[in-house]
Amino acid sequence: MQEYLRQLKIYIKDIAKLALPITTAFVAMGLMGIIDTMIVGNYNTDQLAYIGLANSIFVVLFTIPIGLLQGVLIKSSQKFGAHKFQSTGKIYNEGRKYSFILAIVFTLLGIQGETILRLLGQDDDMVKHGGEVLRVFVFSIPFILMYVNANFFLQSIRRPYVGMYGIIAANILNIIVNPVLVYGKFGFPELGAVGSATSTLIVRIFLAVYILAYIRRMKKNPKLNKRFGLDRSYSTWWNDSRRTRKIGYGIAIMTIATNGSFSIVSTFAGWMGQHTMATFVIMINVSTLLFMICFSISQATSIVVANAYGRGDRKGILMATNAGYVISLTTIITLITILYSYPDQVFGIFTNDPSVISVIKGLLFFVLADLFIDALPLNINGALNGRGDVKIPTLNQVISFLGVRVSACYFFAFTLDMGLKGLPIGLACGGLSSLILNTLRFGYLAHRDKKEGLH
Repeated sequence: MQEYLRQLKIYIKDIAKLALPITTAFVAMGLMGIIDTMIVGNYNTDQLAYIGLANSIFVVLFTIPIGLLQGVLIKSSQKFGAHKFQSTGKIYNEGRKYSFILAIVFTLLGIQGETILRLLGQDDDMVKHGGEVLRVFVFSIPFILMYVNANFFLQSIRRPYVGMYGIIAANILNIIVNPVLVYGKFGFPELGAVGSATSTLIVRIFLAVYILAYIRRMKKNPKLNKRFGLDRSYSTWWNDSRRTRKIGYGIAIMTIATNGSFSIVSTFAGWMGQHTMATFVIMINVSTLLFMICFSISQATSIVVANAYGRGDRKGILMATNAGYVISLTTIITLITILYSYPDQVFGIFTNDPSVISVIKGLLFFVLADLFIDALPLNINGALNGRGDVKIPTLNQVISFLGVRVSACYFFAFTLDMGLKGLPIGLACGGLSSLILNTLRFGYLAHRDKKEGLH
């Protein structure tokens, strides 16, 4: 037991070293959305509903290609763990070309935003104004993907602070630009939610330029260029990256299932009216921030598991997964305690409408229960991703989120006529299903590794 605890402590430190900058970057990214919501929410409740609806669609449009690029992080981390450092740069360059193709496809899809909103049953006002906001968001997709591909590479080679510094700088820029464009200060037009989306576009352009400049600087350093193979790229890149893309396909489908379910549930909230939609947007923004913190810990777990998997270390895989759970459980319990203790202060950041805050406080128990349950599957999913295991976990996510979660939300909200209260209950049902199914999958793989003689 003493040796186990000693090893666990080593892995906790390893994951924590990665998790700190990754978490900071994710929180800062989440804060960007929260700042948008806070500024727009204090500007006008209807405008908050428009940006919330646009975001619910945009999240799907940009997280699917991010999921498709996730193979870059996993395969590069596995190569790094196996000390095949030059292969990491080759994987990055393959991802760069792949991200260009993805940017074209998903930008063209997103331009049809108003059509998508109409098909989802939104009224004419929501379609018109939500569609305007969505169009602005969509043009940031190429810049997001440039940044994400480069950041995945840097995380895999244990340089996560680069992305963290960029996101912090981007937040400062957003805090300056956002209110100027929303309220129309210093001679700029008053754009409301569209102004907030424009600020986000400017910030994402900055992020792409910043991180690509860092990679360019690495290339100019002969030692780093040679070590990480940054010039390695071949005309056969499409065939060479087949395994990387295969991992990405599975993770992208998981992303569709996860975020698609949120978008559908947001649509349910939209059916209940603009006031309910605005309330749900604030609930989801707070939930997303906490979710991002736990997701970033699972991302760090995924990298450490991928390192262990790359060197064929069964014990390392198990220890990294357990260490990830220690960190994530400690974190989520701390965050939920803070949220429970200071609900007025937290939710009051997003709106000055007392009726909205009152509704959220009435649902606080259900929101917190959903947060806890939804956070639990993230670590085990990260461990499975680190192994490059995608087929069965993907199926599990589809069942849990597009099946269990969406059905449960509709059942509780409309069939049982619980309204907004039914949505967090339904969301929690999907998280619980994911936890059970993927824990069983991880246990099966751990048993198989032992039978195959991995140590």
